[in-house]
Amino acid sequence: MSSADAMPLTADVGGGAPRSRWLPGGYALLLVPACVVVGACLVVPLSYVLALGFNPPRPGTVELSDNLTVANYLRFLTTPFYWRVVGKTIYLSTVTTALCAILGIVLACSIWRTKPSRRGILLIIVLSPLLVSIVTRTFGWMVVLGDNGLINSLLMGLGLIRSPYPLMFNDGAVIVGLLHVFLPLMVIPVLASLERIDPSVPQAASTLGAGQLTIALRIVLPLASPGLVAGITIVFSLSMSSYVTPALMGGPDSGMITTLIYQQFVVTFNWQFGSVLVAMLLATSMTLVGLMFYEFGRRTRTWIIRRW
Repeated sequence: MSSADAMPLTADVGGGAPRSRWLPGGYALLLVPACVVVGACLVVPLSYVLALGFNPPRPGTVELSDNLTVANYLRFLTTPFYWRVVGKTIYLSTVTTALCAILGIVLACSIWRTKPSRRGILLIIVLSPLLVSIVTRTFGWMVVLGDNGLINSLLMGLGLIRSPYPLMFNDGAVIVGLLHVFLPLMVIPVLASLERIDPSVPQAASTLGAGQLTIALRIVLPLASPGLVAGITIVFSLSMSSYVTPALMGGPDSGMITTLIYQQFVVTFNWQFGSVLVAMLLATSMTLVGLMFYEFGRRTRTWIIRRW
């Protein structure tokens, strides 16, 4: 193949803008580096871990064997304790995602409505938590919410309480920690969607008599929904698989499945059952995210048909 064959070809289609197309094999070559990285860093180790779940439980052994069994999966499916752990993980992740969505929309709209000269400063402030280690941020919350922390010391100093109020090592502390970690990841995609909205659209709706609440709920929010769905997907997925914050702020009995996975791999060395927990966490996350995409697509089609 000559050098000219490797160059993109352009052609005018119907008098419109020139359309670029590559000869067969061009796109495939561009995908090779990404496929190699994903295959080496994700698919291979994940496949090994998932296959380990079909081996009999042998604490301290991590090699695959030909002795296949579903005993580990039966242990999970027939034990109510593990279902309660999955349910609590979904509950904490859902509450965290909902709070991130509400606060993220408000924060993104505030930045979007600000003068362009000030948006950069506000965006840096929003993203500043990402510049600090997640462990450091979590220990910072422990200083604030601990028995001798700032809040309890202030309340006892004012005489409102006589003994420290338990703000740490419970579900509320885990949600606060996750909210602080993942809120910037909700603001970024929502703000990106808002930036693509033509400012004349809300102005036209206002001219036609629509109130601010109607414009926000029936015009801005549907147009920004792709960014909102992207943010929800990111925050929910990361909340389901989060470990550091639940372990430090929820304690060893936080009830998240990630702490259970850590115990199986590091404490009891039962990699076979830990692999089953990984598989169940992955299946649960993918199922819920798939249902969310399906519902979003259905509502989007309904919204488009209603407008036309």
